[in-house]
Amino acid sequence: MTRIRYIEPVDSDLYHESRTAFMNKIASPGTEIEVCNVSLPAELAGPMLPPVPLYLNEIIKEVLKAEEEGCDAAIIGCCSDPALPDAQRVAKIPVVGPLQAAAAAAAGRGLRLGILCPDEHAWKTTANWLRGNLRHYGVDQVVGPIRFVPMRAAGETEELIGNTDLSAEDVDERFRIKLHENAVPVANKMLEEDEAQAVLFGCTLWGGMVHEVADVVDALCLDPVITAVRFAEFQASL
Repeated sequence: MTRIRYIEPVDSDLYHESRTAFMNKIASPGTEIEVCNVSLPAELAGPMLPPVPLYLNEIIKEVLKAEEEGCDAAIIGCCSDPALPDAQRVAKIPVVGPLQAAAAAAAGRGLRLGILCPDEHAWKTTANWLRGNLRHYGVDQVVGPIRFVPMRAAGETEELIGNTDLSAEDVDERFRIKLHENAVPVANKMLEEDEAQAVLFGCTLWGGMVHEVADVVDALCLDPVITAVRFAEFQASL
């Protein structure tokens, strides 16, 4: 039995049930995946990511806890791979992230990877963060464009960070609508203008949904959660 711990970098168990069911459904026979989340101050609790520096140490704590509790690998459940290089340095078990996994997948098939990120709470500033991590992995030449998908309609002001009233269904519905309405046009534009040959739908909240749009995006469409699970299983087998 291979045990993999999936670490949600949010202080909420909102996604635990659905995420656990989905990942164990797509995992290889003999793999068991369990989900946990980090602990944050009350004002940062909720299902959406707070500013990156505020949870890095908590992620590393959960990685080391997974190792102590006998897990064979850990996944950091965010497409910016927060704390991944540091976690890999201190942990003895494999630690992977969706960004690293997607870049490895594209490199293995000789494809130029484009990345779509939700443009929520000034996430445009994450481009440099992503590029820095890709350089650390030695795969930055595989990745071409990073484009951002608008997640708010004009005049929409709903606050997600710190909002503990959202249900998993609320979040899923929001991300599914934006996947179909906004992410697909951006993905196809990236293929035409930036010569991307594969697309990472770069938010784990799109996990389990990417197959819904694969027929209308003429490229290899990488689901961040499935790709991370497959990569973690591979790393744990070495």
